[in-house]
Amino acid sequence: MNPNDLNQNNDTCDLRGKIIVFVPGLGADHRLFKYQTEYFLGSVAVDWIDPISGEALEDYAVRMAAMIRSKLPEGTETNNVIICGLSLGGMIAPYIARSLGAGGYILLCSIQKPSQFPKRYYFDWLIMRNSVQLRTWRISFLGYILRAILFLCGIAKFFVMPEPFKQFLSMPSRKFAELSRMMFDWAYRKREQDNLCNDNLNMPSIHIHGKRDILLPIKLTNPDVIIKDGGHLLALTHPKQVNESIKNFIANLK
Repeated sequence: MNPNDLNQNNDTCDLRGKIIVFVPGLGADHRLFKYQTEYFLGSVAVDWIDPISGEALEDYAVRMAAMIRSKLPEGTETNNVIICGLSLGGMIAPYIARSLGAGGYILLCSIQKPSQFPKRYYFDWLIMRNSVQLRTWRISFLGYILRAILFLCGIAKFFVMPEPFKQFLSMPSRKFAELSRMMFDWAYRKREQDNLCNDNLNMPSIHIHGKRDILLPIKLTNPDVIIKDGGHLLALTHPKQVNESIKNFIANLK
C-alpha cells in the first residue's frame, strides 16, 4: 500500500481495504480502543469470548479466530486483516493471526514471547493454577481496590481515567479468572521453549510499547516503537502516537 493512499485527515484514516481487528487486554473490552475504531475506518474491536475451563491460550486463540472470521464482511480476504492486541490481547494476537491467515499483527504494551513475561508474577501463576478459592479471593480483592480508588478520586477530584476501571469491574469474575489463568500458564509453561514468536511467524508485525509501562516493563522487551512517556494503556492515554504508528505500519504493507 502506498502511504499516499491513506487519508491524511486528522479525524479519520481510510485503510483502503485493510481491516484492523483490535483485541483488548485482561479485564478490558472493546471500549479500550474507542480512539482507534473512531479513527481507522472499517476497523473493529472485539470482546473476549467465554473461555473453557483449563483451556490453553493457543486453543482459545483458534476459537477467537473463528469468531472474528464470522464477523468479517462477506468476501473479505483474511490476508487483508491485521490483528492488533494490547497486553494479553497482544500475547494472543500472533496465534489468532496464524489461525486466521491474517496479513500481520500489532503488539501494544505486550510481549513478543513468554520469556519476556516478568518473573515477579510467578506467585500469581501459582494462585491461578492451583486454587479456585484463591483465584476468587484475588479477583474480589482487586475489585474492592478499584472501587475504592474510583470513590476516593471522585471525592478528592483527582484525575483518573475511569474507563479501564469500569471495564474491569464489568467483566464476569469467572471469565477474568480463566483468562488470567490462561495468561500465566502460557507464560510460565513456555518460558524455556517458546514455539511461537515474531521470528518464526511468516507475517509482518510491529511492537509498540510505553517506556513507563510498569506491568510489562520495556526493559524485558524489544519494541519497534517506543512512546517515551507512555504507560500500559497507550490506546487510551496516547491515541495520537499509537494511531500514527499503526497508520505507518499499514501504509508499508504490500
